[in-house]
Amino acid sequence: MNLQVDDAAAAPPADAWPRLSAEDRFARVVEAAPTALVLTAGTGRIEMVNQQAERMFGYSRAELQDKPLEMLMPKRFRHGHVGLREGFLAKMSPRIMGDGWDLFGLRKDGSEFPLEIGLNPIELDGQLMVLAGIVDVTARHEIAREKERQRNELERSNADLEEFAYVASHDLKAPLRGIAHLAQWITEDIGSAASAETTENLKLLQGRVLRLQSLLDGLLAYSRIGHTHTPAEVVDIGELVRDVTALLAPTAGFEVAFEGDVSKILTHRMPIHVVLENLIGNALKHHDRAAGRITVSARQVETSVEFRITDDGPGILPQFQERVFQIFQTLASRDQTESSGIGLAIVKRKVQGHGGRIWIESAPPARGTSFVFTWKEAAA
Repeated sequence: MNLQVDDAAAAPPADAWPRLSAEDRFARVVEAAPTALVLTAGTGRIEMVNQQAERMFGYSRAELQDKPLEMLMPKRFRHGHVGLREGFLAKMSPRIMGDGWDLFGLRKDGSEFPLEIGLNPIELDGQLMVLAGIVDVTARHEIAREKERQRNELERSNADLEEFAYVASHDLKAPLRGIAHLAQWITEDIGSAASAETTENLKLLQGRVLRLQSLLDGLLAYSRIGHTHTPAEVVDIGELVRDVTALLAPTAGFEVAFEGDVSKILTHRMPIHVVLENLIGNALKHHDRAAGRITVSARQVETSVEFRITDDGPGILPQFQERVFQIFQTLASRDQTESSGIGLAIVKRKVQGHGGRIWIESAPPARGTSFVFTWKEAAA
């Protein structure tokens, strides 16, 4: 036998279900509210609680009925709470009770937990009452404590880094200077009697000492990023590029030019000076020809200035374009090009410290590399 049931006939009509009154609907909403709700009389006696309040404090509503609200807070807060409640009733305006204070609730089992209370005056049957909305903020406090722990750990790490920087700049550099002097004295003592191989080895020794000294200087500079505070000023970018170029003293075949749309920027002079000095110096150092051109440009991009340092050198392959910003990383052999491998790591940290980012645009075998970075101006 094949029975078929008409869906329309099987389902009861919509108006067949009993409809709740507005009062019952509202009561269900109150019961299902994720916030603990406690209604108290003007005297502070509990008149009503919802299910969330029962769950939060561990009492049944029968246990709370007509009890003082203060039973839900630790003893040390009860006396002060009476004054707060009376002050609230005197002003009669919705607000967070104890705003700016650390408030705690007390569960039936004696355990405490942090909370926030929002208060609203309400009149029922001619009687003034107070509706308290209570939120357990334990998770928020745990997050705040974790952030504080991380902040303290960061301060400790920074202190360790400062201590390391001090050791590197003082205790290690002095022996290096002694080694450099010894190598120079040995070179002077043996003079022309030294073989070509010995002379070359002494040069290599002196080069290694200079490299290590440069490495220590770079580590010191890297560790101190963000630890100096100087006022912002209006910096003329073209003038700054000329100053940096004069300091680097490129050989006669190289030209460094500024062609930016933005000529001035409000910022801290030393960080932007360090960034440009490293990027222009990097372009000069790694150029593969006896002559070349480095162009510095700047343009406004929303709230930042975008700098572009472009050279006509050999370029950087895509797989190396992120690696060059890592500390101690160099693409050329240090015996070919003296480098501590820290300069571009310093550049990246300074750029990020001024709200920007840095990247490379280069596509060998086409010649040329552009180091591009954004830099947020200081607040006027």
